[in-house]
Amino acid sequence: MMAQTESNLNRKRRWMIAYDISDDKQRRVVHELLKDHGQRVQYSVFECELSKQQLMALRTQLSAALDAEDSIRWYPLCRWCEANVDWVGQGQAPQFDDYHLL
Repeated sequence: MMAQTESNLNRKRRWMIAYDISDDKQRRVVHELLKDHGQRVQYSVFECELSKQQLMALRTQLSAALDAEDSIRWYPLCRWCEANVDWVGQGQAPQFDDYHLL
């Protein structure tokens, strides 16, 4: 049972994370944290591939950087959603390592 729990905590899922932060210093802190965990796809939007452990740790770190008027939104992206991401203008499909569950 313990191995299955550890396996679930290490399984990765893709997230779209968007933020709206008014203070420049706090916005830089959030940007740096997210840059270390994923790919920036818009000015304040990142796509990150995170395990449950990484997600919990990142949420804790980001929450500490927020003021009351700031916000961060987390959108889980399922496999179907990932394959159907579309855009107009500059940009490219997010680049992540492929992984397969056995």
